[in-house]
Amino acid sequence: MQKNISSAFKRSMLLVIGALALTTSLLSQKSTAKSLPYDTRNVDPFIGVDWGGNTFVGSTIPYGMVKLGPDMETHYTFPASRQSLMAVLSLPSINGQEDSKGVDELAPTAIPRMVAPSIDLPGVPFSYPSKSTDQIGVMYSPSGTEITPEGYLYSGFGELMFYVGVDRQPVAQRLRTLEDGHLPIVCYEVEHEGLLYRFLMFAASLGPEQNGQRVVNFVRVTVHNPGKSARRGFVTSAWRYSGPQTTVFPTGDNRFRRPVMGKRVGDYWQPGEAFHPESAYSVKDNAFLRDGAAVYFFPAEPKPYLTPTYRDYYNRIPAPNAQSRVMPVLPDTPVATAEYALNVPAGSDRSVDFKMPLIPVAPDSPEFNAVQQASLDERHQQVRHFWNGVLAEGMQIVTSEKKVNDTFDTSLVNDLLSLNKIGDDYVQTVNQLQYHGFYLRDSADFVRMYDTTGYAQIAGHVVDFFASRQGEDGLFLSQPGQYDGWGEALWTYGEHYRMTRDRAFAVKVYPRVLRAVNWLEKAMADDPMHIVPSTDIHDNEYISGHLTGYNFLALDGLEAAALLAHDLGHNDDELRIGKIEESLRKNFMSQLDRVTAKTGGYIPPALDGDTGGTDWGNLLSLVPEQQLSPLDSRVTATLRATQARYEEDLVTYRQPGQGTYLHHYLTIKNTLTELIRGEQKQAIREFYAVLLHTSSTNAGFEYSIRPWGDRDFSGNLAPHGWFAAEYRNLLRDMMVREEGDTLHLLSAVSPAWIGAGKSLNVEKAQTYFGTVGFSLKMPSATQAELSLHTEFASGHTPKKIVLHLPWFMDVAAVNVDGRPVSPVDHEIQIAPTAKSVHIAWKRRLVSPDVPSSYEVAVQRYKAEYAKRYRELNGEGQ
Repeated sequence: MQKNISSAFKRSMLLVIGALALTTSLLSQKSTAKSLPYDTRNVDPFIGVDWGGNTFVGSTIPYGMVKLGPDMETHYTFPASRQSLMAVLSLPSINGQEDSKGVDELAPTAIPRMVAPSIDLPGVPFSYPSKSTDQIGVMYSPSGTEITPEGYLYSGFGELMFYVGVDRQPVAQRLRTLEDGHLPIVCYEVEHEGLLYRFLMFAASLGPEQNGQRVVNFVRVTVHNPGKSARRGFVTSAWRYSGPQTTVFPTGDNRFRRPVMGKRVGDYWQPGEAFHPESAYSVKDNAFLRDGAAVYFFPAEPKPYLTPTYRDYYNRIPAPNAQSRVMPVLPDTPVATAEYALNVPAGSDRSVDFKMPLIPVAPDSPEFNAVQQASLDERHQQVRHFWNGVLAEGMQIVTSEKKVNDTFDTSLVNDLLSLNKIGDDYVQTVNQLQYHGFYLRDSADFVRMYDTTGYAQIAGHVVDFFASRQGEDGLFLSQPGQYDGWGEALWTYGEHYRMTRDRAFAVKVYPRVLRAVNWLEKAMADDPMHIVPSTDIHDNEYISGHLTGYNFLALDGLEAAALLAHDLGHNDDELRIGKIEESLRKNFMSQLDRVTAKTGGYIPPALDGDTGGTDWGNLLSLVPEQQLSPLDSRVTATLRATQARYEEDLVTYRQPGQGTYLHHYLTIKNTLTELIRGEQKQAIREFYAVLLHTSSTNAGFEYSIRPWGDRDFSGNLAPHGWFAAEYRNLLRDMMVREEGDTLHLLSAVSPAWIGAGKSLNVEKAQTYFGTVGFSLKMPSATQAELSLHTEFASGHTPKKIVLHLPWFMDVAAVNVDGRPVSPVDHEIQIAPTAKSVHIAWKRRLVSPDVPSSYEVAVQRYKAEYAKRYRELNGEGQ
């Protein structure tokens, strides 16, 4: 063993020596990297690349070219010497995820990464991510502020930090909550030396309305003394450009890129300033200025102790004053520090308030004075009033689980915080952070969510922006080569019309629809398979060829186009669109039959014979529209194949050369499919898995987390807006969903929502047929009463309503408006005029493989994670 260790040590030293030699070489040469053309809007300011002349600006070491994929994934092309360096430094591979039962010290694979289970404290809300991020902002604002994993405020211009205690301990709190469980007011506390430091953070407009103008971030730090004698608390604020950088991503860890200017409205865009190592800092009144603009305001009382940097150096810098002073610092150097000593009587609180303009303001300007005079308490109440009003307008779902309800409400708030108003355009972005851009495929589900949960006007604003992504040839395209946008755009037009029956909208979009149909007709004629053309993208499916999902979505879009043509009386167009749909369906199904015959029924991501790639669009055979029969053997085989690859009960996502990740919201495509198929148990299992993987502030992520790994999504920042829309769509469909001319109620409910004294309430659900609401009350364990209140639109009443009964309840009798009805396969059919349903039932044991509540799901996960952590550490060997 000693010999092996010595050999390993020698090998490691050789690697280090080689790396140092290559680094020296790099420092003495310019990069000669060549790569494919890059979109200049995706240039990261940290890299400092002047793409026009291919030179490096303000960068000591040329990192190489950076390309951002369609989903803002960063791809690097390094010069030959740097590639060699990276090859040296990548041994062992950082992406390997090995069996947690043991680690071979000499194997060329990475040590699996986990976090100590002790981060999951008992008695506090569970938060899945190990390094949470949140956003605060104002609806319609074109940018927002990130709450970093530490609990700092990070914008396009810098980062406001906090320390507590006389020893100035930096704040680091991953567990945060939202006021009332769902409002965009972030709260957390840290304990230090027997005192509680409570933080409250939110953003507000300074005008009479919360409209995204003149946005300021407000922070209140309250020191609470729970003791029996007076104490002194200490609060320190500081400013820096960004957090530490420990990855090859050219930002601080878990931060977004800025500044970035898009070529067009809807491109990734972040206002801000590039880092200047010799910025000048000064103080005016109670504000710190950087290069002549106020970056944050500190309270004047109690009197603060101001210092230009976090620590004094031996050649002390004079205290800050009105005179600007240049201080050469690094991006993560804390500067502009204000320290407070607060005398706190026993059992009492003392607070200090800070303000951080989203965009720094010039001194002696009206904006400066407005920030200075703004009251945190006044803005706090205004923000609460605004968001409570917004939430009251739409669909209400109240179960007996607060986490379920709060995530539904928080998801709407997060999506509206990501809705930007740029001029006359309403741009639905995914978040205000690293996914601050418009995507057709994401926005299709956003529009669906807004329409079905009571926000049709907002849905209309969002869908209007789709026209900006239609080319002269008629193709809808928001990312190069990704033809899913064609089907998503047309389906959304048809779906929005179907929900609103807004004829003026249909008339407006119809010419766009015809142009799109013309594009598809020509593309199919030119394609050798006569289906949606092949593509070569490195996103989503991660496979070249004719993508299965693009064709499912194209059929969805053609059906929507035919609906518009029919309702507008364009009979010739309807016939033509029908023939194109028939041709696409015939050709597509022929290819699908051919490929699934070789896969045992599994529908692969592409149709060209290569059954590789990542599950994505192949999950769309039933959603958003049913293009196959729900119980088609191919649907079944695809579900079973993807479920067999689940980790932590979520879909896994594989990228070439990157290994396997968890994918949060992609799982919901399967869950929606299971609702249609009547697979209640599996739907509830996945519902709780999706909920389990949110943060304590109800935020979902996309991917970048390894199964049973360190739970860090790194730069793939939460909250993710597509997750939020999908979660609302899922919970809404569990309560109320349409299928043709049938209205389905309670397609899946949790065992936690059924029981003596419990109730389940739904209000203002919007459907194809009109508004639906109901209340399920359970006065005892064996009795339940469903009260229906519907407002069906004239001429659009459903032919029938299907009420699904929980799989874990044995039903003895059902009466609809006093008349007995016999259930069939745990379903009962009731007339659209029905008002009440009385159920006599008895609970049976829930199989242990299905979590009976969110809390049960959390406890099971924590136990399994702790077990794997102990095994990784070799305990019990």
